[in-house]
Amino acid sequence: MARRVLALAAALAAAATTLVHAGPVEVYREGPVLCPHDVAKTAPVLSEAQAIARARTMLPDGFCGPSTFVSGCDAEPEFALGAWRMYFHQYQLRGGARDRSGLAHTYIILDTVGNCLANIPGTDFGAPH
Repeated sequence: MARRVLALAAALAAAATTLVHAGPVEVYREGPVLCPHDVAKTAPVLSEAQAIARARTMLPDGFCGPSTFVSGCDAEPEFALGAWRMYFHQYQLRGGARDRSGLAHTYIILDTVGNCLANIPGTDFGAPH
């Protein structure tokens, strides 16, 4: 009986350790710099180019480089359900091509006038494609 209790305790401890190392599932960048809500709802609706420019101001400093590992970042906008969804992915120029492998991405969601609804970090450095 004592062995079963000890084995169960060891199994639970191992499972708890695995969960702790998994890290948080939902992380958001917040605050007036990374997720501002400072545009009046009566402001004009943003065009795609304006939405990209507005979302770029909400990226962390240096996200788009240039740096040793990051040459720039691409924006992939989508307007759906009354919101701008921006996907930014870093790239490294290699042989004239944009190589995204192993670099970070992030998502920024804006309302129609440019207020941040969510700023969600993606993968960390070193992640596979």
